Amino acid sequence: MTTKARPPRRAAALLTAALLSTALAGAGLWWSTRGDAGTTGGRLGGDFHVLRALPDGRLLYGQHAGVSASQDGGRTWGLPGGGEDAMALAASPRAPGVLVMAGHDVLRVSRDGGRTWRDQGFGNLPGTDIHGFAVAPDTPNVWYANLAGRGLYRTEDGADWRPVSPAPAGAMALAAGPGSAPRLYALTLEGGLMVSDDGATWQRAGAAPRAAGSGLDVHPVSGHVYVAGPAGVARSEDQGASWTNLNLPEGALLVTADPQDETRLYAAGESGTVYRSADGGRSWNR
Repeated sequence: MTTKARPPRRAAALLTAALLSTALAGAGLWWSTRGDAGTTGGRLGGDFHVLRALPDGRLLYGQHAGVSASQDGGRTWGLPGGGEDAMALAASPRAPGVLVMAGHDVLRVSRDGGRTWRDQGFGNLPGTDIHGFAVAPDTPNVWYANLAGRGLYRTEDGADWRPVSPAPAGAMALAAGPGSAPRLYALTLEGGLMVSDDGATWQRAGAAPRAAGSGLDVHPVSGHVYVAGPAGVARSEDQGASWTNLNLPEGALLVTADPQDETRLYAAGESGTVYRSADGGRSWNR
């Protein structure tokens, strides 16, 4: 297959951010970056693409510089690793230790909880610029990839991808709920949070609050939906029909729920501060 020459990943990332800053004005999403790719005084910097709580208690933070890990709930962080643009980190509780990293020209798999990575290959995907990736929680061989400008694709073996719908082509984040036929969620430039029960037909979650560009997480067991945005963190317990604000002290860029204990929530604030809740979002600590 012949592919067109691409700019370096970092240059492409900066171009994407510049376009987003214009495209997101007045839309249902909100985008922000803070500082450089590292952490300062325990605060996150960089592009705020994904925050992922793992069953072993670690937190992973993904951005253009790679993936950083925290062993202490986000108080301190290691240097970015993986060497790739991490726009999404997807996992299933039925496949312990297996993580998929996706992003600009990136599709990599880890089988040791994100400590080491190997290239997966793109199979027959018609592009390699992945904006949003999800693993079905109850069927971990089922993957969903959203290609920038093209839409949603699905695979059951990581190689043979089938087109599902062009509707989420403008999405920056993707998530799948539990069940044999999971409800899918996408944060799109045009419509904010969109939902689908079959991947083909999408509708706007009309009551959903304004969200950050990647501020989406769905708990793999309960199916509760979390969004992060200028008003903080909100949760839906009815698949996006209604929402409860969880009173984070500041606007939020990312949110994640512990896959084994949903009372444990983590959020990255606008300031880069990582907040923790041990009571399902009733109270938060730094």
